[in-house]
Amino acid sequence: MRESQRKEEAKYVYMTTVVLILLIGFCLRLFFGPLLFPITDVVAWSIGGIFLLISSIISYQWHKLKGKIYEGKLVTEGIYAYIRHPHYSSIILMIFGISFLLQSLLVFLFAILNVIILNQAAKEEEGYLIKKHGAIYEEYMRKVRWRFIPLVI
Repeated sequence: MRESQRKEEAKYVYMTTVVLILLIGFCLRLFFGPLLFPITDVVAWSIGGIFLLISSIISYQWHKLKGKIYEGKLVTEGIYAYIRHPHYSSIILMIFGISFLLQSLLVFLFAILNVIILNQAAKEEEGYLIKKHGAIYEEYMRKVRWRFIPLVI
């Protein structure tokens, strides 16, 4: 099996899993209410809304630069001046935001698992970028310390 085909299949499995977990979380919330989520609705909705807003802003900033990325260029300006993987950051924040909106422990646990999965993907991507861009990318990594969320991870 070709490497690109394997990566496409892995993406498909990942996205299918995300949709399935969110759907199950939604159904659990719909039928059973907040499940083992010990915060009030107002707090949960406020945190979830803030996470989704920040996720949308990061995603928008990433979309403005993705053309350069797909051309194979090393992008270090814009959102990339603060975090190395803004697309993954937006996914992480989105899933945590949804877990708060749904007040679902299942989705919250999946969000934590998602961080682990995307962190591994980011490490592999960084290995590729070091091979492709060499010392320039290593200097960028020293300058921009945060993979996903400044001061967190």
